[in-house]
Amino acid sequence: MRLSNGLKIAIVYASVFLGAGFASGQELIRYFVGFGPMGAVGLVLAGALFALTGWAALNICHRENVNTYNGLMQHLLGKRMGIATEWLVAVFLFCLFVAMLAGAGATAQQAFNIPFTVGAGVIGLLVFLVLIFGLDGVVKINLVLAPLMMLGGFFVGLYAFLAASRPVFAGIGGVHSGWVITAIVYASYNLVTGIPVLAATSKLATRKSHAAMGGIIGGGIITLLGLSLALPLFLYQNQVINLEIPLLAIVVNYGQLFSILYLAVLVSALFTTAACNGFAVLQWLGTHIQGPLTDKKKAAAALCLLGVGAAHIGFSRIVAYVYPVFGLLGLFLVVIILLNGWKK
Repeated sequence: MRLSNGLKIAIVYASVFLGAGFASGQELIRYFVGFGPMGAVGLVLAGALFALTGWAALNICHRENVNTYNGLMQHLLGKRMGIATEWLVAVFLFCLFVAMLAGAGATAQQAFNIPFTVGAGVIGLLVFLVLIFGLDGVVKINLVLAPLMMLGGFFVGLYAFLAASRPVFAGIGGVHSGWVITAIVYASYNLVTGIPVLAATSKLATRKSHAAMGGIIGGGIITLLGLSLALPLFLYQNQVINLEIPLLAIVVNYGQLFSILYLAVLVSALFTTAACNGFAVLQWLGTHIQGPLTDKKKAAAALCLLGVGAAHIGFSRIVAYVYPVFGLLGLFLVVIILLNGWKK
């Protein structure tokens, strides 16, 4: 079955957000589960921001005939401010690329007792093989893995929730305020990575309807998947809140096959997100860096080798110190894009 360009964009867009923090359950606990029932509403609010901002960004790219992130930023912010923003976002994209490799190393070590460097290196090698084929490679690997990953995620989350015999919010000690701000911060820092990938894939949006499909369907997929994975976390929050991979601690109770399915979803999420972020970094490098790195294979090899080395900093450190800093930048970009998305 041949997929429309709008659906291809939606699948790639949703895949950007399915990284280590999301698929492990860490981000869901940190930003939503602790708020009880309103955390689920906050997740829907974040999904709405993903959908509307994605639609607006694709609409701008289609309207102004730009298909690179630097072209989008310079159109929205002017040359000087656009270039400064690009540099900041490029740094964040590289940090997230490193975080995915670090997550792969930690998963290999925790689940299979494989050395950290080997786990990170295997994913780095696979990402390199995808990146040498450019946008075509990124789209194809997402079209293969993303549907399986999303269906697996839906199944894992819903089964773990339905198999439990307790009220959905039984594990919630108290509901706190601030869920709206938390949801907006979560969406904002994720969109720092989502927007560059959308800009790079916008060349597929040959019609305005593709822009709408890419943003709305992509945002809808990540919302439904997030709710599915959050449901078992609502049930077992107190038992898993301090664990590195909280969802893994839940699914191991349902047998080895179930655990293997979840690990396949997690590793696929790490791989596809690393590929998307790595591709966005290479796109930016291609427009700013001269010399040996203009060669696609050399640039991809250098990026992956540097990423595997930097991954030893540790995933939790990157999440703790890097993610919040770029939340403000993401919020600024979201406001600018939403204000400009539907101008004629």
